[in-house]
Amino acid sequence: MFKKIIAFTNAACIASIAVLVVGCASEETDTFQIIGYVPSLNHSSSTSMAESSKTYKSTVLYSQWVPSCGYERNWKAVVIHHSATETGSVASIDYYHRKYNGWDGIGYHFLIGNGNGSGNGQVESTFRWREQRTGAHCKTDESNWANENAIGICLVGNFENSRPTNAQMVSLMNLLRFLTERYDIPVSRIYGHNTTPGHSTNTNCPGRYFPMSYVKNNL
Repeated sequence: MFKKIIAFTNAACIASIAVLVVGCASEETDTFQIIGYVPSLNHSSSTSMAESSKTYKSTVLYSQWVPSCGYERNWKAVVIHHSATETGSVASIDYYHRKYNGWDGIGYHFLIGNGNGSGNGQVESTFRWREQRTGAHCKTDESNWANENAIGICLVGNFENSRPTNAQMVSLMNLLRFLTERYDIPVSRIYGHNTTPGHSTNTNCPGRYFPMSYVKNNL
């Protein structure tokens, strides 16, 4: 996440190597495009220092995830992704997004490792979270609501082929509990990339083996 995200159309020009590295942002499938409207999210989402006066919920257990920049956006939703790769870390995905997508860095706010490239269940926050920047993880209509208002979480792995590790799921659930409580995000606004209202990328992300029903039923 930055105030203006470089157009995702660059991804279409990436060579076939992209399938191995880039993750769900360029994943093309036969999944139909979901279109939709989220009334409470279609309004000005500009972030100002005034938001720092809001009282946010927190717990000591998850205090390491509180943004370090001194202010916070009023986040409205969460979008879950898989990397569509077997390995990955913040550093490797950040490199790819800079070099091949032309962005200012990794598009997600959080990455959860699978033991290949980063620790199994390790939660890494990115500069977008620490600095409370707009995301670059879920392109939608002209409102760009998902990048502006939704927290992007990516789990390393290809969940078209296998399930997340147990450690990843434990970490994801803890992270979601922190985020949904702190920002009053209802379970109904936890989306997979492919179920995000108005998303404009044909994708199966976060994959057919990602247990979304478990996530929603156990928060």
